[in-house]
This record gives sequence, C-alpha cells and structure tokens, in this order.
Amino acid sequence: MAEIWPDEGLDQVLAFFPRANLALPANSWIAVFTSWTASTVGTNTDTRANYPEPSGGAYARQTIASSSWGSATGATGGRKMTAGQVTFATATASWGTINGFTLANGLTTGSLYFAANFDDTTAVAIQSNDVIKITPTIQYNQ
Repeated sequence: MAEIWPDEGLDQVLAFFPRANLALPANSWIAVFTSWTASTVGTNTDTRANYPEPSGGAYARQTIASSSWGSATGATGGRKMTAGQVTFATATASWGTINGFTLANGLTTGSLYFAANFDDTTAVAIQSNDVIKITPTIQYNQ
C-alpha cells in the first residue's frame, strides 16, 4: 500500500502546528480516486486535481466529522489514527476502477490532505448497485 502527504496537505498541517494560526476544521471529506494503480499514489507535488473522482452514478464525497477520528496509536515506524467507517451511496451507474481514497478540506473543492491505496492493494470496480465502505486510516512514519 502506498500513502502520501502531498505538499499542500503538509502546508495545512503545519499551519496548525506549530503556528496555530488557523481554526481547526470541523470536518474533512473522503473521496475515492480512479488515477494511479492499486498500489501507487502520486508524488508530493500532486494536488487534488491529480486524483480524479468518479462522475455521476450518485457519487459524492462523504463528510468525516473531526470527532470521528480516534486517538493516535502505535504503528510500525510511526503513529496512526482511524476514523469511523464511511459508507458511500449506492452506485446508480459504473464509477470505474477505484484505487484508493483521499482526504480533503472541502466538499466539492479544496486541498488534498492525504491519499492512500486500500490496505490490500486491490482495485475495486464499482458497478451499478454496488456500495463501497472505507475505514479511513492515516499514518505518520518516522
């Protein structure tokens, strides 16, 4: 599984700590992406635009309340946090092949915080009447 904190995501994190010049966000938004592969993500210079989402078929980003995120726990080489499972709407048409998920700071626009493939590095082909559920996990490594 590949994960990346792009520069625009790190800029947002660093605006909170150590500077604390921004209000903490009440929500983040999870999206699925159709670019890259089941085991790759972009580079640090890639932005939200480099992670296209499905279009149509009842697809929409889902909201994750900040309170949904658990406490940081130990992980091999770092720390990780997990949010509650997110269920996307039932697809009413094909969404194509989904290779992972992103977290962003906006419902329809915004900057990308984080991108990751699914833990099992398996792409998911979403067809009409399919439902995808994701338990978002982020990890900082040393």
